[in-house]
Amino acid sequence: MRRRAFAAASATALAGVVGGLATASSASADNGFPAQPAASPDLHATQTPVVTNTYGPGGEVHYDVEPVNLVLGEFSTGAQLEWVQWGPDVAIATGTLRGRWIENEEGRYDGVTVTLFNVQDGHFTEWWATGPFEQPEYTMDRTHGYLPGFLG
Repeated sequence: MRRRAFAAASATALAGVVGGLATASSASADNGFPAQPAASPDLHATQTPVVTNTYGPGGEVHYDVEPVNLVLGEFSTGAQLEWVQWGPDVAIATGTLRGRWIENEEGRYDGVTVTLFNVQDGHFTEWWATGPFEQPEYTMDRTHGYLPGFLG
């Protein structure tokens, strides 16, 4: 008798879970599983944006999320980046800005904030760097620019 009651309760619970998965609702189910969406979401609206990055022996193109090192443009690279925000419209990191244009012995500025923005087709396309340094007279590809693969 006890087994039958347990089996019936288990079957009812299973039917409820399966039924809950089949009938999509926006509220979380009490069973601990997340609710299923009522319709297929627009992928461009929910996709985590990526950034085009180039690295490796042949300078291969990679589509990264929160990279530690990021080629920002022809003259600048973000290094040792620690991301405090990633998407959907903006990504913000602190770290080091490296570049041949930097006029100090190290060729870098530490304590820099790198901001990625202007998402198009799921990719960040522009960047801006600020920090404890004077903005150079010519900022394009030094402290501001379009990420590799995107032209302004």
